[in-house]
Amino acid sequence: AGQKIASDLLVLWGARGVVQRLFRPLELWQAQCAGRVTGQAVPAGHFIPEELHAQTAQALSSFFR
Repeated sequence: AGQKIASDLLVLWGARGVVQRLFRPLELWQAQCAGRVTGQAVPAGHFIPEELHAQTAQALSSFFR
């Protein structure tokens, strides 16, 4: 308890999903992380990798460079 995630974090969420309507994902995750939190809403619903294969792969590839 009280510890934060030490690594950087990429947050992706669907622009058509409940997360976009009800939450502020970057702020929520930044409160839990000591590292850098980046990300964005993408034009998808809940299952982002199924809906946006290439965009998900590109985002992950860029993040892990």
